[in-house]
Amino acid sequence: MVVSKTVNTTAEVAGFLKQQDRAAITTHVGPDGDAIGSAVALLYLMRSLGAEAVFCHREEIPNYLRWLLPEPPLRELPAGYPLLVVDTSREDRAAVAHDRTALNIDHHEDNPLYGELNLVWPKAAASARIVLELFRELEVPLTVQAAEAIYTGIMTDTGGFRFRNISPEVHEIAAGLLRAGVVPAEVHDRLNRAATVEQLNIIGISLARAVRYGRALVSIVDAEDYRRAGATELDSKEAIDYLRMVAGVEVVAHLRETPAGTKVSLRSESVDVGDIARRFGGGGHRLAAGYTSPHSPLVARDELLKALADVVDLGGEA
Repeated sequence: MVVSKTVNTTAEVAGFLKQQDRAAITTHVGPDGDAIGSAVALLYLMRSLGAEAVFCHREEIPNYLRWLLPEPPLRELPAGYPLLVVDTSREDRAAVAHDRTALNIDHHEDNPLYGELNLVWPKAAASARIVLELFRELEVPLTVQAAEAIYTGIMTDTGGFRFRNISPEVHEIAAGLLRAGVVPAEVHDRLNRAATVEQLNIIGISLARAVRYGRALVSIVDAEDYRRAGATELDSKEAIDYLRMVAGVEVVAHLRETPAGTKVSLRSESVDVGDIARRFGGGGHRLAAGYTSPHSPLVARDELLKALADVVDLGGEA
């Protein structure tokens, strides 16, 4: 695979897309709203250009995002389809097995430009915003479905337009998506009223397990918690948004036991948690990142607290 290691222009990527008669699209494992939103928007873009385009993802798609998909994803990459990867900071996090990435569209600042073509904008509020720029470059009108996918990506990656990656441009983009047919109340309901009782239970356990260490807040859920709640790791991912509500906390960590070890999600308003995640082989944004530890949740917690001691006042358990 020939990797360019440079950021291509929107025009260059648009020219490449126009030449494709088929394409497979994927995003990262453990997908969130921007992952699925940007992937689905790119799927609609390719189909509007006349390409035979498919979405590939080996994992289950979270309940609250399935409404965006025009059909269920393929579990494997079809032969002969160039792979377009969106919102994925590292190639090994792509959710389908492959040997080359034809196009890498992303907004993570630690993206190493692993595609043959790379459209990576670290300052973009969401990868969906980059896909929107391709619609504009190619002069493809937004359907309601594509606009909803882009809106979902931007809304979720900005915390409902509350995070520090918000700018006047983001609100202007949102206004344009509303003009294209997006109804915010409907998108909100589909995203936030799709939970199960099991999800509610495991989120409740996550909140009950929160422990404060000075200016850090850490919550652990383990396999026994999932068994009691009848839930899965995927069901508990959104708990971190509730953990962020505690006043005076600079770093929030949610640790979730999996068969492979422990998944760790990190959030902050001031601390570079992306750097912390990279120390453990993960990645993400400066204020929102994650990684997977091969260890049990308790060992992973102790490792994390040792790393956090360099950047935040732990001050003893509160």
